[in-house]
Amino acid sequence: MSTTSSASEPHGELPQHLALVCSQFSRLAARRSEVGVGTVSWRVVATIQRHGPLRLSEIAERERVSRPTATTVIKRLEEEGLVDRAADPDDSRSSLISTTAQGSAQLAVWRQQLAGGVGGLLEQLPAEDLAALERAAEILARLVDAHDG
Repeated sequence: MSTTSSASEPHGELPQHLALVCSQFSRLAARRSEVGVGTVSWRVVATIQRHGPLRLSEIAERERVSRPTATTVIKRLEEEGLVDRAADPDDSRSSLISTTAQGSAQLAVWRQQLAGGVGGLLEQLPAEDLAALERAAEILARLVDAHDG
């Protein structure tokens, strides 16, 4: 893969390559970790926990899924006791979705499973590659924080 720049693409193939590899790595991590649920479930619980109570439309927007998909996921998570709905004090037509204590505990388990599944891959890497990945993860986290709220 070449990352040479052109006038029309100042970063060459980097944006496409980075997005594709991050997505593929996320799927690999989920497969190796055997979390027992789809990535959408644990991503949604993590998003709600990170950003506090959210409206269904905010969850759909943050997760880049349709509102009906978000509704289905939230309904399932609610049935499993991982999230809870409460009336939105600012809009009586809306609900706010928050994680339950059980949801927070399950998220911690999923994160531990992900760490175990990915840890086996990472421990094979030389120290300089691990340092590069740590730095890349910090940079990506800053980008997400800056553009995803």
